[in-house]
Amino acid sequence: MEWLSPWYSIADNAAQVQAMEAELRRELGRGHPLFGVPVRAVARREDRDDVLFTLEDGTGRVAVVHLTWTYSPPERPPWPSTMVFASWEEWAAEGMRADHDEIRE
Repeated sequence: MEWLSPWYSIADNAAQVQAMEAELRRELGRGHPLFGVPVRAVARREDRDDVLFTLEDGTGRVAVVHLTWTYSPPERPPWPSTMVFASWEEWAAEGMRADHDEIRE
C-alpha cells in the first residue's frame, strides 16, 4: 500500500494498534454498524482523530472511524462517525485520495 498524506500506517506499532482498537470498543454502543464486528486498526490520519480499521469479518471491508475521545462510554449512534468502504481499493481511490487532494488545495 502506498500511503498518501495525511494517512500513515500504524500496523508496525502494536501499542498504537491496541490503543485505537480499545478506544473504538469503548466508544461503540448498540446500534452502531461496527458494534460486535471484529476489527484491526491499520492506519491513522495525522491531522484528525480518524482511524482506518479492517473489518475482520471476511467481507474485505474497511472503515474510517472518527474517534471522539469523550470518555463517557459508550457513544450513542451515529457516533463515532463511520464510513464503511467495500474494499481497500475503494478506500484508497475514494477515501485516501480525496483526503490527500483536500489537504493539497
